[in-house]
Amino acid sequence: MSSVKPVQSRTRPWAIFQRAMWGMLLCLPLMAHAWWNTEWSYRKKISLDGAETPALGGPAQQVLVPIRLHAGNFPFLDAQQTGGDLRFVADDDKTPLNFHIEQFDPVNEIAIIWVQVPAVGAKDAGVYMYFGNPDAQAAASAKASFDPHTVAAFHFADKDGMPHDATGYGNNVTVSSGKLGGDGAIGFGLALQPTQTMRVAGSPSLATPSGTGLTVNLWVKPTEAAAKGTLLTRDEDGKRLVLGLEAGRPYLMVTNGTQSARISADKPVDGASWHHLSFTLGDSAHLFVDGQEVATGTMRLPEFKGDLLFGADASGTGGLAGEIDEVQISNMMRPPEWLRAAAIGQHPQSKLAQYGGDESGGGSEYGAVLRTLFNAVSLDGWIVICLIGLLGLISVEVMVVKMRMIGRVKRQNDGFLALFRDGATPLARMELDAAKEQAATWSESPLFHLFDRGVSEVFNVRQLTGGELTPQALEVVRAGLDATIVEESHRLNGRLVFLTLSVSGAPFLGLLGTVVGIMITFASIAMAGDVNVNTIAPGVAAALTATVSGLMVAIPVLFGYNYLASQIGELTADMEVFANELLGKLALRSSLAKTTSGDAAVEAVQAKAA
Repeated sequence: MSSVKPVQSRTRPWAIFQRAMWGMLLCLPLMAHAWWNTEWSYRKKISLDGAETPALGGPAQQVLVPIRLHAGNFPFLDAQQTGGDLRFVADDDKTPLNFHIEQFDPVNEIAIIWVQVPAVGAKDAGVYMYFGNPDAQAAASAKASFDPHTVAAFHFADKDGMPHDATGYGNNVTVSSGKLGGDGAIGFGLALQPTQTMRVAGSPSLATPSGTGLTVNLWVKPTEAAAKGTLLTRDEDGKRLVLGLEAGRPYLMVTNGTQSARISADKPVDGASWHHLSFTLGDSAHLFVDGQEVATGTMRLPEFKGDLLFGADASGTGGLAGEIDEVQISNMMRPPEWLRAAAIGQHPQSKLAQYGGDESGGGSEYGAVLRTLFNAVSLDGWIVICLIGLLGLISVEVMVVKMRMIGRVKRQNDGFLALFRDGATPLARMELDAAKEQAATWSESPLFHLFDRGVSEVFNVRQLTGGELTPQALEVVRAGLDATIVEESHRLNGRLVFLTLSVSGAPFLGLLGTVVGIMITFASIAMAGDVNVNTIAPGVAAALTATVSGLMVAIPVLFGYNYLASQIGELTADMEVFANELLGKLALRSSLAKTTSGDAAVEAVQAKAA
C-alpha cells in the first residue's frame, strides 16, 4: 500500500487579513505635535484664519473671540460636566490664554467660551483647546480675559435678575425693564420695548475725562425694518450722547452745550437679522456697521460721569424696539481692525474659527477624525451600523467555517484518491466491506461518499438481477451517483446564502442610514437656524459612515464568496470526473466478471462430455 501524500500547510485566510489590517494601521500617517500638559487627554486645534480673514484687512491683536461648541465639533462626554477642565493655549502650544465661559450645557451639548487670542487674521493664527482631565480645577476667569481698557461687558447670560458686568470693574446694571433669556446673537440677549431701558450707574471707570476716548460696540436686531429709536443715551449738564436708528439708519449724535453734531449711515439695516454696531469717539467720531466704517465726523467726546441708558432715555420713551446682545464699553478708541475682528468673529454665522479634529495624547490626526465621526453618529446611524455589523459577523463566521471545511475536504479527497488509485488496496478493488470499514476515516470526502454509494448500488443491483450488471442496472448506479453529487453540492454550498445577503443587503442598509442621517442633520439645522460648515460637515460625514460600514462589510464578503464559490466549483467538477471514472471501473469489473464466469461454464461442459 502506498502512503498518502502529505498535504502542504495552507496559510489561513483570516490570518493574512489580520496581518494586512495591522500593516495598514501601522502605515497610517501620524502627525506628532508637542503636548502642552500630559495630564490632559485630548486637544483640538482651532484655526483663526478662516475664509473671512481677507475681510479683516489685517491682523488684530488681543481680540476676545467666542468659541462655539456643539455636538458636531466637540465630545461633551469627554469633558467635565461644568467645562472646568477646559484650557486654551496659544499656537506655540506653550502659552496659556485667558478665557471665560458664558454657557456650558452638556445636556443640550452647547457651549460658548470667550478666549482672548493673541492675534486674529494672521497667517496660521490659531489656538489649542485642551480637555479631558477629570481632576483639573476650573481656570476660567472673566476678569482676566478682558483687557484693562474694557470697562464693561454684558453677555446677558442670566435668565433672570439683572444683567451683570463680566469685567472686573463691576459696572453692573442697576435698573432693567427688558426681558432676558431670548435668543441673542451669541447665546442669550435682552429684548427691549420703546419704553423699556437698562441703566448702568456711573462710576470712575465709566467716566470720560478730557483727552480720553470711548468705544461702544453691541449687537442689535430691530423688530421691524426702518426702525426708529435710541440704543444708548448719556445725558448730563447740557451734554448729550445718543446712539440710535432713524428710519433704520444708525446714527451717532453728540451735544456739548450749544454745539451739536451728528453722523449717520447712508443705508438702513434690516429688521430680520443681527447687526454689529459700534462707534469710537475722542477727537473725532467714527461709526461702524458690521465692522465697516459708514460715517465719520470731527465731534469731540464730552466729559461724562453719570449713568448710561440703553433703550429708552431718561423720560422712559423713544427707545428702540428690538433685541441687543454683547454690549462692550472701552475707555479708548479701538482701532478699526479690532472692531472688524469683533464683528466678524462674533457673527452668528462666522467662519473665522475653523475647528479641527480631536487629538488624543498621541497626537494622531487620523485618530481624531475617527473620533469626530464616532461622536457625531446619531442613534439611528448606530442602529444601521449594528445591523450591518451583525451581517458582517455572520458572514465572517460562515466564511471561516467554509474555508476550514473546504480545506478538510481537499485533504480527505487527496488521501482517498491515493488509496483508490493504488491497485493493491481494498478500496481499489472496490470491496463493499472496505467501504464500510473506512467510512469514519473519510467522513468529509465527497469522493468517498460517491464511492460508497456506487459500490452499494452495485451490490443492491446484483442482488436484484442475480449477479448480472446490465446496462439498465448501470443507469441505476449512475442515478445514485448523480443524486450523491447533488447532496454533496448542497452540503458544500450550505449557508452561503448569508454571504449573498451581506453582499447585496449591507450597502443598501448603509445607504438607508446615510439618507436618514442627512435628513436628520438638515432638519436639525433648520430647527436651530445655524447654517455653517461646522454644523453641517460632522452630521453629513457621520451619515456617510453608515454607507462606508456597508461597503466595508460587502466588499470583503464579496471576495470571500467568490473565492468559496470557485473552490466549491472545483470540488463539484472533481466529483463529476470521479463519478465517471468510478462508473467506468464498475462496468469494466462487471464485464470481466461475466467473461470469467462464461469461460468457466464452457470448461465444465467439456469436462462432462469427456
